[in-house]
Amino acid sequence: MKKVPFSPPDITESEVNLVSEALRSGWITTGPKTKEFE
Repeated sequence: MKKVPFSPPDITESEVNLVSEALRSGWITTGPKTKEFE
């Protein structure tokens, strides 16, 4: 059986803040952040 190497995610505080902003905005599937991301 092959082993899959494990690596913890590298998520910065800035990225956490941006996700938090998007969630608190009320716009999850549409809106300015989605358009910016796409």
